[in-house]
Amino acid sequence: MSNTAEAERLKAEGNALFVQRNFAGAYKKFTEALQHDDKNAILYCNRAACSLGINRYLEAYTDANEATELSSTYAKAWSRLAAASAGLGKSDEAISHWKRALAVLPVENLSATEQKQKEQYTADLKIAIARQAASDRHKPAQVIVKDADSPWNRAVPILQSLPTPPDWSSSAWIILSARQSWVYGCEAMNQLRSFTTSSGTGCFGIKGTIASFSNALLQDPRAFSIADKEFFDKYNQQVIFEITETRAWSNGSSSTVMRDAPKRLREEGWNATRPALAVTVRGWIMRAFLQSNLSPDVQAALDFYTSAIEVLSWGIDLWKDVPNSEKGSIFQASFLRGVKCLRLDAMLQAYNDKPHLQTQSFLDEILRGAQNLIDDLAAAPMEPPTETGLYGHYLSFARYPMAQAHSLIGFCRSRAAMEFPKNSAESLASLRAAAESYAQAAEYIPIDDEKHVSYLHYSFDCLLEAGSPASQLAAILNRIHEAIPIMRRIWQFSADASPRDARLNDNMRMRDRLLARMQNGTLQADTVVSRDML
Repeated sequence: MSNTAEAERLKAEGNALFVQRNFAGAYKKFTEALQHDDKNAILYCNRAACSLGINRYLEAYTDANEATELSSTYAKAWSRLAAASAGLGKSDEAISHWKRALAVLPVENLSATEQKQKEQYTADLKIAIARQAASDRHKPAQVIVKDADSPWNRAVPILQSLPTPPDWSSSAWIILSARQSWVYGCEAMNQLRSFTTSSGTGCFGIKGTIASFSNALLQDPRAFSIADKEFFDKYNQQVIFEITETRAWSNGSSSTVMRDAPKRLREEGWNATRPALAVTVRGWIMRAFLQSNLSPDVQAALDFYTSAIEVLSWGIDLWKDVPNSEKGSIFQASFLRGVKCLRLDAMLQAYNDKPHLQTQSFLDEILRGAQNLIDDLAAAPMEPPTETGLYGHYLSFARYPMAQAHSLIGFCRSRAAMEFPKNSAESLASLRAAAESYAQAAEYIPIDDEKHVSYLHYSFDCLLEAGSPASQLAAILNRIHEAIPIMRRIWQFSADASPRDARLNDNMRMRDRLLARMQNGTLQADTVVSRDML
């Protein structure tokens, strides 16, 4: 039942919190107000502003769109729909919505507030047009590795040379499994065909293609490569086809999905609900990955990953007693863990690339995510499989997430050291703790993976920065020396080969100098060695 007085009271409280930049608190108040007046465009518009304040673009898009449907002449709602569209990378829509925001303002006799809105919307429209032009000039480049040199092709003879019975401790299992999923997705996508009838234009193809692509990224993102110049056009058509076939939520936020999915389940059952949920969530994962790796807009990527994690966590809890065959593979703990890993990858990339995100709160969020992975795996450990067909899955969803978690803790500890005076007790303790975390990460990764030797490098770098006994530094440099030729059997020509090899070559030059000085007696085993000594 509508209670506009109570809605107005809650709206006032929400407005006060919004002015204080307490966006989460304001969002909650506007949500409560909507329970008393669910046809109020201003409340939806205000809640959209809260979502924009915390970079939740999908939520903002959903609420702002609802506000424009309730009040088509509400300029502020169109402006927030434009801002949300821009945040999601929908340049065409953003431009259209900014134009609509301007169009619904009075043509003349504008109030001071309306004049200010007009100036702001005009400026934002110009920015949107400029961004679209820049985007058109910088289309995603082809991501190509020469086929014969690709890690997945070099991995084939490695598997063939493993002893019988083989064990799981080779990165060949994980990259081949991921690559097979990616290749199947490409082949299936190429089967998509358009047709025209008297009723209009349509298309037919193979459903599950988005699932193959997303499975590849969850197993090992390094399987991602594009050789087809038409990949993005084909992929967009595939997405439209699968959304249409499954009636997935094309523009809905996580809140929309969590509200509507139970209703569809009650009315139509799992056969209708399961594919719709899968395409929605997997589509978000793909969009997030492409946003974070092929465009500068990592905030949108984090929003898509967050939305996926919210729906997955909700579904796992709600349908914990429903068989996987009914609810689908996306509601398994390992799937959720894989998405969390991708989101943490994007967060680390964002921290390194975006100076405005290099804050303690952002670093703390990375640290919490890493600890969450460790706690998750500790609560439900995955035992090493006995069947070779499960080796890739075990590596992707057990050992590699644990390694990633420890490496991120190492990263956060190394950054924490920078907050203290150089060579202070606190700084040195943080560096040594970081070195230990990186060393732990290396233990979870097969020696023939480039990640193993990279984690050893970061561990050495922290120990050297802290100043450590020569024997300790020599031991880890010897491990790096041993791992390099083993790693190169598969990963010599990986996408990260150039910066990786520059770091490792520098390590090997340090190793030569260190061992030479230990041999001639210049340095003793217990001599504390720092960077300036090598």
